[in-house]
Amino acid sequence: MRRIFVVIYLITCLFIGVQASFALDFSKISTNTKIVTALNALDSINRRDVIAILYGHNATKKPIRVMFRDLAMYGYKDCEALTVPTRNGGLIIYISAEHKGASPECIAALIAHESQHHTFTNSRQEELRAWISETQAWNELVKRNKSLATATEPLAKRENYIAKIRTKAGVAGIQKIIASNPVYADLD
Repeated sequence: MRRIFVVIYLITCLFIGVQASFALDFSKISTNTKIVTALNALDSINRRDVIAILYGHNATKKPIRVMFRDLAMYGYKDCEALTVPTRNGGLIIYISAEHKGASPECIAALIAHESQHHTFTNSRQEELRAWISETQAWNELVKRNKSLATATEPLAKRENYIAKIRTKAGVAGIQKIIASNPVYADLD
């Protein structure tokens, strides 16, 4: 009887271990270790909605790749990240190469933002949804690592600024940022 219990226990442990290894396989999304660490950070705060979008539960029905790129090449040198369509009908999230040294948590917040741009609506409402997703992710990451609230790297300063505005002024504060940003001037 004891052998049967031990065998069942070992099989259960093996099954759980195999499921976990599949659940965290981000190779279709990115092979960059910083980005994979950021994706794991999103998983650790239960942002499975973002991960599902990246895996293919999005308007394209294809996984969304995430990588660092020099955004100035595309005319977006002042942007932190950008979601662009691919030739095969998919999407790629480009994170500014300037942020290669940023913390994985900062990268995770940007990914949470950019993941919301899979719908191709290109509207202020989509931007609002993206910024809210970003601040939600950042606030959860700060809860887990309090030092992020006082981090001095440029991207962390940005995240803390946006989170502060959302805390003080709510969604209206984020809407005001979007309305005053020239990048979004032509959005409906």
